[in-house]
Amino acid sequence: MEKLSKAEFRIFLLIIILLILVTLLTRFEGGADTFDYTDTAKFFAGEYSAKIRTSHSYLYGLIHSPFVGLFKSFWIFKITSLASLLLIIYSVYIMGEKDKRALWLMVLSPIVWYIAPWASPIQLSSLLFLWGWYFIRAWDKKLKKNVLYLFYSGILIGLSWAFWDGILFFIPLIAISFLYDKKLIHIFYFIIFILIGALPKLILDQILFGFAFFTTVRHVMASLTLTFLGGFYSQGGLWGITNFILLIIFFPIFTYLIFKKNTFKENKKSVIFVSLSIILLILNSQIRFVLLIVPIIILIINKYLTHKKFIAQITFSFILILLVLNPYVLQIKWDVGNNDKGIEFTHFIKNIDNINLNGFDKDAIRNDLADISKDYPNESFIVGNYPDSYRILASFYWGNNVKEFVSIEDYNLHTRNDSIIAIRELCSNVKIKERRDVCISIWIRKAFNDSTNYNAIKYAISEEENLNLEDFKLIKRYRYLSLFEKI
Repeated sequence: MEKLSKAEFRIFLLIIILLILVTLLTRFEGGADTFDYTDTAKFFAGEYSAKIRTSHSYLYGLIHSPFVGLFKSFWIFKITSLASLLLIIYSVYIMGEKDKRALWLMVLSPIVWYIAPWASPIQLSSLLFLWGWYFIRAWDKKLKKNVLYLFYSGILIGLSWAFWDGILFFIPLIAISFLYDKKLIHIFYFIIFILIGALPKLILDQILFGFAFFTTVRHVMASLTLTFLGGFYSQGGLWGITNFILLIIFFPIFTYLIFKKNTFKENKKSVIFVSLSIILLILNSQIRFVLLIVPIIILIINKYLTHKKFIAQITFSFILILLVLNPYVLQIKWDVGNNDKGIEFTHFIKNIDNINLNGFDKDAIRNDLADISKDYPNESFIVGNYPDSYRILASFYWGNNVKEFVSIEDYNLHTRNDSIIAIRELCSNVKIKERRDVCISIWIRKAFNDSTNYNAIKYAISEEENLNLEDFKLIKRYRYLSLFEKI
């Protein structure tokens, strides 16, 4: 980075060291979807004592599984996150023609500090997508007969999708933005190149499920159900005024500059893509998704920022970073709140009056599981009181003395001789004297090949002192967990 002075380089290095230290030292591992990736890695490593359940690509967990199995830890996800983020920062510097202002804007972008400790493929996928955008923009500006740059773009975007299914919602946006004035053959090429890039995921899905697009279809349906129908478990939509405000502040404060006449004229297609992406993100207000487009915004607006605006952006970013780091720093020493993997900025802001140090003792759960597996070896345990409570124990337990952690939901389905987990229905509502309405139903059911012997299960575990099963009684209270025996 030859354009940085020695003093600037030292500051830059200190910032990077701080980012690394906070990421590695905090006990926070991620929020939404984290189990989907860590559990998958543990499953492929042969360390997961439960049935796997995820609505995301299995590829990201697969590539981490050798390290998870070897070290009996999820630290490798933080290493991957840091590596991806550092490469995004350096990529923005390179794409910005080694302008050190672009470097500072990216390294001090609050979204980088927010997502650094997360076990998530978004960091890696955002890096690949950034270069996919770079090459399709370069191809668009220098279009001749050569489609090599379009090939690069498609491969990188396809690989980005292979790791994170959320990219699928952005692919039509970038295609519309850059290919609307191109020949049909170019759209066809782009689709083919994307599918080639996604081959690792498609091949893995074919091997695991017998259908190359299995996790893609499941993720799309789950996302649409969550956004518009509140999810199968009535979790509620992702949009709300609080979520919207928290989302918006993670964009550069001078993002509006992309809509100025000269800026739009010089970056028309990129601005169209960013605009469409912002609309999509508003509908699904999750801060972590902002990482995908912030580097592009920074590359567009950097040269239009006055020195005063640049300082204002850096100042605002610095203040927001301090706020973002608060929950992570607290979790270096303490468990905070009652979130399974820890709490982050949004949870911290929304629940600041109820923050409880040592509110969720992960070590106590690990110790309890070690004791339970020693006291009752080679047993299967129903886990309650919620459908996914078993995932917490399966994630925290490292050992070979537990046969299986079983979801209380699956056990209840067995006792009712039922297989349908949840159903959602979308219907028309005619306003005239019409005989028929049209409905579309979708449901989730237990796996057809469920081999668990539910009748042989004698024990159950709950974080509470009660269990929502009538035929089980409490026999022992450990430090955090309660053990129940079938009557």
